Amino acid sequence: MIALRPSTSRILATHTLLPPLRHSAAEVEDAFMEWLAGQGRDLRVRGQRILRNGAVDGRHSFLPLREIFAPRSLESAMALYRTHAVELGTRALEEGLAKAGIAPDEVDILITTSCTGYMIPSADAYMSERLGMRSDLLRVPITEMGCAAGASALMYAAQMLRGTDDAVAAIVNIEFPTNTMRIADFSLENIVATALFSDGIGCTVLRSGEGPARATIRDWRTHQVERTTHILGYELTDAGFRMNLDESLPDIIACHFGRATEALLAPHGLTLSDIRHFVIHPGGVRILDRLQELLAPHGGSVERSRAVMRRFGNMSSSTVTFILDELLSTATDAEPAEGPTLLASFGPGFGAHQLLLDVHAPAPRLRHAASAAAARTAHLTPEAIR
Repeated sequence: MIALRPSTSRILATHTLLPPLRHSAAEVEDAFMEWLAGQGRDLRVRGQRILRNGAVDGRHSFLPLREIFAPRSLESAMALYRTHAVELGTRALEEGLAKAGIAPDEVDILITTSCTGYMIPSADAYMSERLGMRSDLLRVPITEMGCAAGASALMYAAQMLRGTDDAVAAIVNIEFPTNTMRIADFSLENIVATALFSDGIGCTVLRSGEGPARATIRDWRTHQVERTTHILGYELTDAGFRMNLDESLPDIIACHFGRATEALLAPHGLTLSDIRHFVIHPGGVRILDRLQELLAPHGGSVERSRAVMRRFGNMSSSTVTFILDELLSTATDAEPAEGPTLLASFGPGFGAHQLLLDVHAPAPRLRHAASAAAARTAHLTPEAIR
């Protein structure tokens, strides 16, 4: 294990962006049940129960529902991914930097995460070119970490910023699970994935050294579980992305959560009872229920994670950015939400990726930058990206 020393990485801003089309729970259920119409009654009943128990009220996509549930080749799906990853990724990065008061040519490191599409050159090459970023920009695309990449990208950024003086890193999470629908796959794994996943883009801007910040990364740690590479992942097939999702996943997370968090918190003299906020990736209702049982005796709650999943669905690596943004954006002078925060994602491998953050009250300069960025943000319409 690599020995870690205190981090000086500061989170200046978080920003989120949704594709333009929103589909309500009722609309999704109509399309979902039409998709299952040719299957046996037992599967249709079970599928409807899974969808309704998923606790997702709405989800976003750049695809109309009829196209989400329509056949398309892997080639056509990846062509759609390329177009929208570049367009929406660039917009999220530009707005996130503006919110942080950072010019594009000030960025030293650009990290992108995505497990729902593949392209070479990666999306960050196009994004940096469009925004006129520097020729010595260090680009780090992360494509195979799944949901865990939301946390691991923060770890990598903090590690790369160590030992630097006033360097800037930007992270962009680009996830379009609705574009990975396998129309001819009626396996339980594909039904569960279709019931839970949705699209979203997140951006986080970090800077090394001293100065104002919304949060500071104090430490981080991963916890890999032996002999679990089979329980979660994607297989890329001629027909698209085949989900591998083992039903033991909630139990494995619950079994290892205490040990993993203790390894992160104990060196800082902290326990779960000292954590004020939990920013935890909502892999599904069963996972959140198990974690709530573990956190309740310590006064902790996963309600913020549950609320984000209810509003937007599981957006893979983007989700923890949405939850962190929700925490930081709802803080006020009266309720600044200051205090130690645990951010955690779980993903293929299988492992837990966790960070210990200190959340701070917004400084006046950062409040002004956020207000200016909001004023510049135009309403995103389907026509704006088509």
